[in-house]
Amino acid sequence: MLLQTFHSHVAIFASFVALSAALGADFRPPGGERYADASTIPSAVGPVVVLPGGRLIKPLGTQIETGPGPFGLAVSSRGKVATADTGAERFGITVIEPPLKKNPWMVDHIWARTPHSTAPEIAPPDWRGVTAGIVFDGEKSVWITEGESGKIRQLQLSSGDHGKILSLNDGGFSHSFTIDLAYDNARHILYVLDQTNSRVALVDEKAGRVVSSVRLEKPAFAIALSPDGLTAWVTQPGAVCALDVHDSIKPEVAGCAAAPSPEAVVAMADRVYASNARDDSITVISAADRKVIEEIPLGVGGLAQYRGIIPAGMAWDSVNKWLLVAETGINAVGIVDTENSELIGHLPVGWMPTRVAIAGDRVYVTNARGKGAGPYPRRALLQIGEVPVLHRGSVTTFTMPAASELKQHTSMVYSLNGFVPARESPRLPEAVQHVVLIVKGGRTFDEVMGDVGAAGGRHVESFAKLAQFGMRGYADGGKSKFSVHDAPMTPNQHELAKRWAFSDNFYAAGETRKEGEYWLDGGVPDPATQAAFNASRGTATSPALWDHLEKNGVKHQKIDAASADGAIAQLAASDTLASFVRITLPDDRQEPDPDRGYSYEASYVAENDFAVGRILDWLSHSPAWRDMTVFVSDTDTQGEIDHVGANRTLLFAAGPYVKRNYVSHTNASVPGLLKTICELLRVPAANLTDRTAAGLEDLFTGEADFSPFTALQPDARVLPAK
Repeated sequence: MLLQTFHSHVAIFASFVALSAALGADFRPPGGERYADASTIPSAVGPVVVLPGGRLIKPLGTQIETGPGPFGLAVSSRGKVATADTGAERFGITVIEPPLKKNPWMVDHIWARTPHSTAPEIAPPDWRGVTAGIVFDGEKSVWITEGESGKIRQLQLSSGDHGKILSLNDGGFSHSFTIDLAYDNARHILYVLDQTNSRVALVDEKAGRVVSSVRLEKPAFAIALSPDGLTAWVTQPGAVCALDVHDSIKPEVAGCAAAPSPEAVVAMADRVYASNARDDSITVISAADRKVIEEIPLGVGGLAQYRGIIPAGMAWDSVNKWLLVAETGINAVGIVDTENSELIGHLPVGWMPTRVAIAGDRVYVTNARGKGAGPYPRRALLQIGEVPVLHRGSVTTFTMPAASELKQHTSMVYSLNGFVPARESPRLPEAVQHVVLIVKGGRTFDEVMGDVGAAGGRHVESFAKLAQFGMRGYADGGKSKFSVHDAPMTPNQHELAKRWAFSDNFYAAGETRKEGEYWLDGGVPDPATQAAFNASRGTATSPALWDHLEKNGVKHQKIDAASADGAIAQLAASDTLASFVRITLPDDRQEPDPDRGYSYEASYVAENDFAVGRILDWLSHSPAWRDMTVFVSDTDTQGEIDHVGANRTLLFAAGPYVKRNYVSHTNASVPGLLKTICELLRVPAANLTDRTAAGLEDLFTGEADFSPFTALQPDARVLPAK
């Protein structure tokens, strides 16, 4: 069965998980060997969606498609909903009107004029982006934050035209980055977070100007007003700060309360709640004296030691006295009983929930990745009049469940995520002492391996016509040079697949190279980090994996190499090979540069393939080869062509204890790769995502073959001319 449904009490089920975790049982998502699929498939509990990595989603209620990456959410007094869609592929807002009588939900998209777009639009020509801030101004317009333009903009919902446009780059301030906002409708004051200048700007909406600013010690991410509108609460690294705004001309910081990693904030009359994204907890603060009352832990039974729930946006249910929390890391909404200060259940929603809102008895949840991208080209690209956007988010909406229903919903969330323990933990070859991960970027599986139809008698899910960089590859010369046909572009990766093992069901976790590198470094982005990636403001690295290996006494080495020669020189310079080595090669998705010898886009692909072959050649002739495993993968796919999924990418394994001529169908992604690496190095998983990911144990065998590898040269017509 695809899913197991548990109907026991949540506490009993959590105890079962705790006991299984203590006994060393394995945890993995229920997807098994099913390929990621944005459409629904049948199961024992109804239709479900299979996500990259093997988790499933079966959201409550109704699902409404939005633009990419909805990180902002607003609900009007009459129940109209708007999302701020911040996905890097396409910026915009989605407007959702509740159904009247038997009419369906009405959905409208207003798209920004992103620079690479050629589709006809109605948006103002200077509107280029949107961040998380969105609030209703009555029923006919919304205010949004624009990010790097330093502006906030009023948009008319019926036409998409702009109303007022206000810039924060005035009064001695420059390079403003508007990230979030709150609106006092009674006083017509907008409170705008300017991340670059570490301040909150107060805007008189009627006068159309900034009237004052409050400086903060650190850049803030989220803001919320108290019910009386006299205090604004903001989250910043390590603290939640209260701003006294009763006098809009002379606002001031009234004090701050410590919080581990505050992401979002909700303010009640007497209490303030902050979600700690990296600490899996809720900090409760007294609104009167800004003192921390308590911290409410969020966790999954015996897996609570692992961080990864990633609480984000919140909403207050005044009827039940519940705090609803978007749990980004487990595709759920957590229910916190505030009277007893405990987590009492989870509700299943879409992929990567970010914000929650309540209107009457109805709940709205934004899901940054919706139900996944699916294959490319996707259905929406073929619809007449549809703006060409590959990735979409969603809004999950449902009526508030009764307390008696929470245990069933919680059991469903556990099952969908793989928090149900397997009977025993798979075994990996104990002889492996060294793991090398070679990372390049960023191609889909079909682009490179689409011409491989079988391996060792097992079917490979491939599409030969898409194998532009396969063994009969094609390089487009455009108008300036000859095109190249029938070229062996990637002979080393194909030989790796033939000699050892590869996966045809492996997915990149990041949608851009920077985000992909973040995941490969052991990071699991919270909404603030994800939004920064979307706005091209994200850091490329996370210390998580390296700190984890250091803590567990594993020697490691990180090599960024411009070529195979550079990587080999750094490897040869070490007296002994570290237990874990990660080698990062240049991105193979770049524009042709004839002046540097790269006549084709394919030149980068061929160069990286040759580099992989040469590095593996050197490693396989080294003394450490006898106890080594080498993985080769990509950081991302940029949503390119693949008939299974736009983020299906490459994964190869090589070494004496890797199966020969084998294809794995296990639905896995980067967390599963990191889980497998940690198991080979005999260290525990670093976080909840890795601990419950689908491992790649089926790639290995106990029968060793120490034969070395000899590098193969790709077609000289496409290799860079050095």
